[in-house]
Amino acid sequence: MSTVVELAVGDVDRRHPHLADLVGPGNLWAVGVNQILSAQRLGDGSLRVGISLRAGDHPLDALRDKSALLDIFAGWDPRLTALIEAADSAPTPRLIEATPTDTRWSSRPGVTLIGDAAHLMAPVGEGANQAMLDAAELAGHLAANPANPDAAIRTYEDAMFARIHPIAEMSARVQAMMLSPTAADDIVRFFTPRPAEPASTT
Repeated sequence: MSTVVELAVGDVDRRHPHLADLVGPGNLWAVGVNQILSAQRLGDGSLRVGISLRAGDHPLDALRDKSALLDIFAGWDPRLTALIEAADSAPTPRLIEATPTDTRWSSRPGVTLIGDAAHLMAPVGEGANQAMLDAAELAGHLAANPANPDAAIRTYEDAMFARIHPIAEMSARVQAMMLSPTAADDIVRFFTPRPAEPASTT
């Protein structure tokens, strides 16, 4: 589990042009020891600022105050902590939880689950993708077998469990890596292409 704190900076180009330049047109990630400070440019001209921390390192209620967050990031470059200082409203902390990676249930007639209801994962980039794929695959099975929706549901569930379990395990590993003491080095290694294996001559 982890804790995510959200803040917002409105009208950033006009009110905080230095932050607009810092974040640029997309995302900014600053990775430290067991903590991440990030910002994302939104279409309405605002920034969504996010702070990720290990669950249990700080009481959730203590994270509702900007000064407490600034204390957590003491020693960081002031150009980065300015993202916290510029926030327009009080921080919103949330505990991020995940379904156990081996979750499975016995199929029941007429009902099933998709998306987060079926496989809640750490927010590292797969949850929404898998939810959309769930919906598409379930719809495809139901359309292909309209006379037996319960069989279509069972087929969907079997395939979904097989697909999701390794993805959920990978998401848990990535989440743990991103909030580890060696996160910066680990993330660089994760995204560094590995040399291709030489072709076998046998």
